[in-house]
Amino acid sequence: MNKILEILRKAIHPRNWKSLYAEYKEIFRYIFFGVLTTVVSFVTYYIFRWIFPNADSVPVFLRWIFKLTSAFGVESNTALPVILSWICSVTFAYVTNRKWVFESRARGFAKVAAECASFYGARVLTLFVDIVIMYLMVDLTGIANPIYEFFAKAVSSVFVLVLNYVFSKLLVFRKKNEKNS
Repeated sequence: MNKILEILRKAIHPRNWKSLYAEYKEIFRYIFFGVLTTVVSFVTYYIFRWIFPNADSVPVFLRWIFKLTSAFGVESNTALPVILSWICSVTFAYVTNRKWVFESRARGFAKVAAECASFYGARVLTLFVDIVIMYLMVDLTGIANPIYEFFAKAVSSVFVLVLNYVFSKLLVFRKKNEKNS
């Protein structure tokens, strides 16, 4: 808590912004690109929600996704748009996180492929978090209101953003000890 107060005290004085950014560059960049990734997620979610409003609008080979939640007595109209927007936003996040946030030094096809696979793998857990939150807040409640659905997506995004940072920092883009490299 003291660290947060110290950061806030520094942040109110513009002359401290450069040093504050230098000290917390990775977090600032993660937040910036996290916001952009969230925008990609929201925009693509609503595009796919508009294209696929229900199971009848989906190609036959994808209809199984709408049946995922039928075991609970409700078909999910949000699962497919969440999955498709996840693919778009995670791809955007990988590129930006690799290059500008964590400044990955992985080179060569095998290392980059392994890094990419671990990034997507770590994000699969947060995909399920997103699907469950949207299912519980939208599909299960039956509230068919675009503003409420936006609120539900925002709640889900907060959980996803925090979990994704932790997974990226601890599992995907770990800094190797320079002496051992």
